[in-house]
Amino acid sequence: MVDIRDKQGRQWQITIGSSEATCDDENVSNEHTFEIDARPNRMWVDGQLAHVIKVGDDWWVHLDGSIHVVSIDEQGAGGSGEDDGMTAPMPGKILEILCNIGDHVESGQTLIVMEAMKMEHRIAANDPGVVVKIHHQVGEQVDAGATLIDIEDSEESN
Repeated sequence: MVDIRDKQGRQWQITIGSSEATCDDENVSNEHTFEIDARPNRMWVDGQLAHVIKVGDDWWVHLDGSIHVVSIDEQGAGGSGEDDGMTAPMPGKILEILCNIGDHVESGQTLIVMEAMKMEHRIAANDPGVVVKIHHQVGEQVDAGATLIDIEDSEESN
């Protein structure tokens, strides 16, 4: 599943290879199909080849003579064990930490910027809560599955 924002500010979740989609937490029919191509910088949209490239925080998609810009926030890879920790989705280097211990964060808020495979990945909170621990510092290399940040439900921390 991919989380994207469109230029109207709506939040979308689209499942690759499926007609599943949500827009601002409402289920909607997804009339488009997306398939990832095995070759870099290529994907298929409704059976048509599209070329994609990442520019800053956005993906530029060239499809059928038009360019579409998509902003994607990657969700944390999920919990680590019993706690509410966010884990690294792949090995990489921590470039920025955009929160502090004690910060109240919202679902989808970018908390860490990682570099992996020569691309920047923005890791966003899965759920709202309070940052209770930051496990790594800027410049550190982390393995896939490494716990990055522990977030506690706001009500639990009171």
